Amino acid sequence: MTKRIDIPRLQTGVPNLDELFKGGLPKGSVTAVCGPPGSGKTTLTQQICFHNASAAHRVLAFNTLSEPTAKTLRHLQQFSFFDPKKFEEGVQFVDLGAMLRLRSFDAALALIMDNLKQVKPDIVVIDSFKAFDDLAASREELRTFGYEIAVNLMAWETTALLLGEYGPADYESNPLFSIVDGLLVLSQRVSQGEHQRFFRIVKMRGTDHSRDEHPFLITSNGLEMFAPREAIKRELIPEEPQERCKTHITKLDEILGPGIPWGSSLLLSGVAGTGKTVLSLEFIYRGALAGEKGILFSFEESEERLRAAAKGLGWELDREIERGMVEIVFIPQPDIMVEAHLLMIRERIKAMKARRVVIDSVSVFLDKVTDPQLSREKVFHLCSIVQNAQAVGFFPTDIPYGSRQVSRMGVEETVVDGVIILSSTEEGLERERYIEVYKLRNTAHLKGRHSIAIGAGGVSIFPRYGEQLRVEAPPPALEASSRLGSGTPGLDGLMGGGLLRRSTTLVSGSAGVGKSTFGIQFLLEGARAGEPGLYVSMEEGPEQLLASAEALGLPLRAQLDAGLIQVLYVSREHLRAGQFLTVLSDQLKALKASRVVLDAVTQLLTAHTPIDEFRHVLYKLVVRFKTLGITSVLTLESSSLCSMERVTDQGLSPIADNLLMLRYREAAGRLAPTLTVVKTRGSEHERRTHFMTVARGGLRIGAPVSELPTPSWAAPEDTKHLSQHEDTRQG
Repeated sequence: MTKRIDIPRLQTGVPNLDELFKGGLPKGSVTAVCGPPGSGKTTLTQQICFHNASAAHRVLAFNTLSEPTAKTLRHLQQFSFFDPKKFEEGVQFVDLGAMLRLRSFDAALALIMDNLKQVKPDIVVIDSFKAFDDLAASREELRTFGYEIAVNLMAWETTALLLGEYGPADYESNPLFSIVDGLLVLSQRVSQGEHQRFFRIVKMRGTDHSRDEHPFLITSNGLEMFAPREAIKRELIPEEPQERCKTHITKLDEILGPGIPWGSSLLLSGVAGTGKTVLSLEFIYRGALAGEKGILFSFEESEERLRAAAKGLGWELDREIERGMVEIVFIPQPDIMVEAHLLMIRERIKAMKARRVVIDSVSVFLDKVTDPQLSREKVFHLCSIVQNAQAVGFFPTDIPYGSRQVSRMGVEETVVDGVIILSSTEEGLERERYIEVYKLRNTAHLKGRHSIAIGAGGVSIFPRYGEQLRVEAPPPALEASSRLGSGTPGLDGLMGGGLLRRSTTLVSGSAGVGKSTFGIQFLLEGARAGEPGLYVSMEEGPEQLLASAEALGLPLRAQLDAGLIQVLYVSREHLRAGQFLTVLSDQLKALKASRVVLDAVTQLLTAHTPIDEFRHVLYKLVVRFKTLGITSVLTLESSSLCSMERVTDQGLSPIADNLLMLRYREAAGRLAPTLTVVKTRGSEHERRTHFMTVARGGLRIGAPVSELPTPSWAAPEDTKHLSQHEDTRQG
């Protein structure tokens, strides 16, 4: 079998150009460099020449009628690659203009050959070869001259670059193009709203070259080629157990499960104002605090504005930037060049060795890309950059209002490893924010929407915990032998000896009937036994609660001072049912409470909270209490002042172990509070209704109502309840 021979290559010195040739320009090749005037042909070839020129590797450049040598040199002096010292032994210019003006093809050919023999160059440039076309008397004369030039150049094994203002029509009709080994085409046109230059390898013998068109710039350094398709390749990562990135953003890691695999990229999708930039900036900041370097590329907000935003949130971002843990790169939207900046992003990430990357926003970065397939390709390049760096990337992207898409073009989500949707909905007079992990590859994450808030400290997330409840073991069964005192004299006897440990008691009643007092006494009873308690008030502030307790002679303040009871006031104006579970769970972990009172949970049911969500939250609360070994009391505001027809107005009875119904009843010309034990799970209980007294010392259970006459105003249904005390409807 014939052994494959690799063709020696000539390094061009043009950034990213060698990758398009799969290693460089083949040595000894004759290449036509074509394009209209001003497309960059001369700059490209001279950049290659000066990069390779030395005493050992000579360059011979022939100028024809198109441009005098002196003018060419004057223009080249503006570029950093131009080195006048190389004229001493590396670069030599020869002017063919005088001979061509005399139309002496033979003399021009003889001069070229004489210089080839004398200099023995590695590279030859003829600029412009098109001058021979214009001066040839016939096609046959042109063909003969071109053939002689090509054969002699090949014989000397020199690499030749023949420049000319040739167009597509010439490629088929001009005999030169059947002789040359390579054809490079430079062009310029308006693309995606901008005037851009492009480069394409149409032909290069013996080379599996790129066939795509690539944009380039001409800067003070010369040509800069942008070829992310060739330069950015996804590297193979060894198959090892995946490590995970923790964001260190409050509660976000709970939603993300075990964490984000390193090398992953996530879209952060949402309309304007949903918190994408703040979440991304916090991702970078929290990573820096954890010792992970991060870089944020911003196409909308300047570094100064981002620093100010961080300061407003209470972050010391300036310190992390000064420590070298965070970099912010601002590129104004009008200056975006997608191909160029893709490569710049790669180099900046490599140079910093960043583990966290933010592109804010990818929708602005790709705003001029109108082709969905091309947009998908550019996002793939970004993902490859992040994966090769074994970093984690957050890519915020704007989506149109009212759109059902999760990305700008509707295709980006197929490329990234994860999608986080940030949304906001109008609820009542306020707009609430939500976060949802739409997808995260190879990760068991929490599903559904979770409430979020942005304020001092950054993003606060309130997980729904729904998925956790599916996988957690059910709470242990209630034990009839383990009972707790309720704190209300006379009540424990009605409930078979007290409340079962880990049980949940619903106390339903109208305003002023004694629900809050019941809750205070329940916690005081636990405090006397050394059991920590938490009172969560959604109606009265702590001072008002203390004043009410002192008026009844209840030592709530003393137990607060002792640290056995804590009062948490939660304003219904600033909290939603979806957030409540997270806030309460944090308090329970800190206090390690054994008893909890929620007064009144109906405050969570606002006009814009669906009743199903309200029931769902309470159910999860109850399960969480039981799992933590907490005995709880939940008070419910009832619209019924006297009627015992319905226990609750929201159909919450099934979630509780115990149901206590507090109502008013006419007795001796006044309304007297009463208590009925409707239900006690796992034990016998008194089924008669009893009067209560709320006086100095707190709430006490009195005599059964059945021992007193039935009031004249009672409805037949009420009479049935008061006389038989059975079959109370639970709602």
